[in-house]
Amino acid sequence: MARLKVLYPGNHTSSGNIGADVENIVRYLNATELGDNTLAELVKILFDSTGKLVAPVELRNDSINGLQYRVGTYTEAEQGWTTLASVADLRGVSGSDVGTIGSPLFSGRVDHVVNATVSGAIPYPTGTTVFSFIHEAQDAIVLYVNGTLQAEATFTSSNTANTVTLGSATAADDIVTIYKVQSANDSGYTRSDIAAAAAQAVFPFSHTANQSVLVYRNGVLQRQGGTNDYTQQPTNSTITFTSAMSVGDIVTFIIIEDTSQVRVSGLMTEDKFTNADGLIPYTNIAVTDNQIPQSKVDGISTLLANRGRVYVSASQPSSANAGDMWVDTAASPNVLKFYNGTGWLLTSPDTGIPAFSTSNALQFLRINSTGGGLEFSDVDQTALVPKTYMGAADGVAGLDSTGKLPVAQLPDTFATRSYFFQQTGSVANGVKKVTRAFKQNVRIDAVAAKSTSGTCNIQLRVNGTNAGDVIPVSSTLTEQNLSASIAVDATTASREIGFEITSQSSLTDIEVTLACVITNV
Repeated sequence: MARLKVLYPGNHTSSGNIGADVENIVRYLNATELGDNTLAELVKILFDSTGKLVAPVELRNDSINGLQYRVGTYTEAEQGWTTLASVADLRGVSGSDVGTIGSPLFSGRVDHVVNATVSGAIPYPTGTTVFSFIHEAQDAIVLYVNGTLQAEATFTSSNTANTVTLGSATAADDIVTIYKVQSANDSGYTRSDIAAAAAQAVFPFSHTANQSVLVYRNGVLQRQGGTNDYTQQPTNSTITFTSAMSVGDIVTFIIIEDTSQVRVSGLMTEDKFTNADGLIPYTNIAVTDNQIPQSKVDGISTLLANRGRVYVSASQPSSANAGDMWVDTAASPNVLKFYNGTGWLLTSPDTGIPAFSTSNALQFLRINSTGGGLEFSDVDQTALVPKTYMGAADGVAGLDSTGKLPVAQLPDTFATRSYFFQQTGSVANGVKKVTRAFKQNVRIDAVAAKSTSGTCNIQLRVNGTNAGDVIPVSSTLTEQNLSASIAVDATTASREIGFEITSQSSLTDIEVTLACVITNV
């Protein structure tokens, strides 16, 4: 009320004075109006009829803007908000993830009693195969009927319908007990059902000495120990029963972990494990010598692969790689050598060059046969062809002035060819000419002959003289290699090549083919 002043206190006998003071009050009241609300309306918004504060104040934690508030009534959901603290301010400094705490290995036990009327049991009629059981897709199901473990192949489960279905019907008063194994909590749970062979006592099952194994025989839990039911052999990954099995017996192995203690997978944040910065001191980390493999150290495998090793020994290293060094302590003073992939070489060749004299004239410096030093040696010319061998007998061919092989030094060329003779009609005994060879060597290797009807004999004839085998001819094609090839030398004079027909009988039509090899000269 400090701004409200009475102009004429104690003097309201005049209507003018009264009007002036009333007008002053009206101006004050108008000045207190906000948002088209009078002072009384504004006070009504903030307080109830008893005078308690009921101001329309809203708070929210916006995922983008952070912690916000607004006062009043709004028609739009995003109007009027004022940010008190941003998302970054609310989050603060990043902490450390201490991991998850595992749940019990076996959980969610449910006992279903078939045809039951006892209090607390879930009634199921005789013959029921489908039983209610809430579980997740990753949960493994362990099922007992009257305390006997059932093989996994004898039932199915549905996480969508939350049911477990037996493969065979139940009987009255059967007790069906169902567990779920929360495999997702890294419990190490493993199960294996094996059908036994006749007289089988040893079963393969991969496990370690640190793992707890439950062993069942036809659903009945067995006792461990040589005087009991079975023994474990972790090193051989086998389990041996003290009595042999029968065919079809079902053996079940289940690996479990000790869940009597809760294990936290993550970093310990107590001061006895960490320092003031939340970091674990190296002295609190149990890393023994030679425990960290090279592959787990960032970049060390690549670094070592590009670095040579240094051997110090009196004998030559047997498993060196190119670039490795060797201090040969057998030499006095010791000699440093390097491995080039095939042998050990001195790092300073100047000191390893042997002394030379006039006897080493025209020799060259080379690595010796052991690859361990240098030596002088004559140039090996045993693989070179002397010039005198060119164009000589048992030598090599030379070249003419144009860089080509002379014709006289060219080797013989060979070609195969067939000479063909044919006569139709009636054929009588007599000599037939096939061809005349000239300026060539001809070698006859085989003969093919055939008639339309009748028979005869033929024999090759060279320059008027019969030669070679007598070959029978008939209507069946005869293709015969000569017992000895016939050579015809027609290099200087021509030679007639043909054949003679003898012993013909009703011979009609004849064809003869000579298989030859031609040598040009």
